[in-house]
Amino acid sequence: MSDRAKLVSIVYDAINEIGKHKIRSDVISNIKIADEYMQHLFNRSLEQFSNRLDGNSLVTMYEILLHFMLTACTIPSQRKVKISHLSIDLIIPNLHTLSRNPSDVIVVQFIRSPIDMTTIDEILSFLKLKTEDLNMWLITTLDLKAKDTTHVINLGASKIRCSHIIQDIDTFLKERRDKSFRLVHF
Repeated sequence: MSDRAKLVSIVYDAINEIGKHKIRSDVISNIKIADEYMQHLFNRSLEQFSNRLDGNSLVTMYEILLHFMLTACTIPSQRKVKISHLSIDLIIPNLHTLSRNPSDVIVVQFIRSPIDMTTIDEILSFLKLKTEDLNMWLITTLDLKAKDTTHVINLGASKIRCSHIIQDIDTFLKERRDKSFRLVHF
C-alpha cells in the first residue's frame, strides 16, 4: 500500500469513527464547527502515526481532510485542474469563475517543497494576473515568505495553525454572493 493510500485509509478511519453522515449533518446546520472537526480529525489521524510524518505527509493528510470537508459542507470546488501544462490543486468555486472574474475565486495550492512556489508564478503568468488579482491560499509546513495578499496555512506536527479555513471559504463565497450549484447528499 502506498503512503498516500495509508494516509487516506487513516483519515477515513477517523472520519468513520464519528460518521460521515453525522459530520455532514452537523456542518450543514452549523458551518462554524467544520473547522473544529478538521482539527479533531487531523489530530486523530496524527495519533495513528505516532509523530512519524514528514512535512509532505502532513500536507497530504490536510489535503485529504480539506477535500472531505468541502464536500461535507457542500462548498463548490474543482480539484486538480489542468490549465495548459499547469496543475492547480484546488479552485473554489470553479474554473469558469476564474476565467470570468479571478478576484471571486480562491486558488489553493499545497506546497510540499520550495520548487512548488515556481508553479504559482507560472500560474499567475499564464493567467496574466498579478498576485493581488488572485486570492491565493497556500497550505504548507514550510516557512514561506509569502506576499501580503497570500493566505498561508502552516501545518505543525500537532496543530493546524490558522485553522478556520472552512469558515473563511464560506465567508469569502458569501461576500461575493456566490450562487454556485450545491448538492446536499444524505
